[in-house]
Parts: sequence; structure tokens; C-alpha cells
Amino acid sequence: MFSFLQKVWVQLFGFLHDTVDNLSDAGRTARQAIRELDGQIRQAEESVTDVSAELRLMQHEQEKASKAADKWGRVAAKAAESNDRTAAVEAVQQQVQAEELEASYSSNVKRLSPMLDQLKARLSDLRQKKTEMQHKTTVLDARSKVAKAESRAARYLGNVGERPGVDFDELERKVDRQEAKAAALADMAHDKAALNVDARLQDYSRKDVIADKLMALGLMPVGEAVPAAVKKIGGNNAD
Repeated sequence: MFSFLQKVWVQLFGFLHDTVDNLSDAGRTARQAIRELDGQIRQAEESVTDVSAELRLMQHEQEKASKAADKWGRVAAKAAESNDRTAAVEAVQQQVQAEELEASYSSNVKRLSPMLDQLKARLSDLRQKKTEMQHKTTVLDARSKVAKAESRAARYLGNVGERPGVDFDELERKVDRQEAKAAALADMAHDKAALNVDARLQDYSRKDVIADKLMALGLMPVGEAVPAAVKKIGGNNAD
């Protein structure tokens, strides 16, 4: 019973170790890191998309403001040529406002453009890092599979020659007892046969003695042929 419980414990203990080893698989851990990196890449892509769209919009508005400033400048010049002070002043005011708006957009574009470049560089780094991680994961998976195969082979090789839960010594003793019993029975049968032969010889010897004694008394054993001389003697006695 103790041996059975010990085997169960060994199997359970080995199963728990295998489970922990599987849960701590290097390839699985690396793939989880890649999935987390994918999340960062998606966020970087969204940021690049948003900032790029905002920058395009600012550049478009800057161009519109620049065109508006040029337009109001031409209007102001024509109004001045026509001595229309009111129109010239109004046109100049519109021109100045457009130039201020253009300057504001230009300033924002100048500040946002480097940030967009940084985001794009960061996104490129993340993608390159993902490629490297995927390659390393493939290598780790291959190494892990080889290591597991080597571990299994080592365990199997280590168990070669061990008795697989069977007490062969006890089995050998059992067969020895069976062989000894068979030999004893054979000896007994031989002795019995020998006794039978001796008994037969004794029977033959006894018959000879009995026959001799009967003949000494003038009697023949049962089943024996009567010699002619004995018949003659017997016939004279009858006379």
C-alpha cells in the first residue's frame, strides 16, 4: 500500500512540475510581450494619424490665411489708388487679421511637425522591435522544444533498466519455488516407480519360494504343468 501511494505521489509531483514548466514557457511569455507591444503600436499609429490629420488641417488653414492676406493687400492697394480711404483702411484691417491668423497657424505647424516626426520615428522603432521580438520568439520556441525533447529523452534514458513497478526478485523466488516443487514431485514419482519395481521383484521372489515349498510337499503351484515323473509317482501311489 505504501509503495502504491509513493508511486501516486511521484506521478502527482511530476505532473505539477510539468504544469509549472508549461506555464512558464519562454515562448508563451515572449508572445504575450509581443501582444502588449502590438497594443503600443496601435496607440502610436492612432497618434500619428490624429496628429498628421491635425497638421494637415493647420497647413491648409495657414495657406488659406496667406491667400486671404494677399487678397486684402491687393484690395487695400486698389482702394488707395482710388483715394478710397475707408475701403483701404478696412482692407488693411482684414489683411492684418489674415496675416495674424497665418502666423498663428505657422507657429502651430512648426511646433507640431517635429512632434509628428518623433511619433513616426517611435512607431518605426516599435515595428522594428516587434520584428526582432518575433524572430527571437521563433528562436526561443525552437530552443524550448529541443530542450523539452532532450529532457524527455534524458528521463526515459534514466529510467531504462529500472523495474517498472514490478518486483522481479519476488517473481523469481516464486518461479524458484514452483521449479523446486516440480523437481520434488518428479523425485517422488521416480522413487515411487523404483519402489514398484522392487515390489514386483519381491513378488517374483516370493512366488519362487512358494513354488519351491509346494514342490517339496509334492504339490504343484496353481497353473503349473505337472511333470511326467510326478504323474507316474502319483499313479503308482494310486495303485
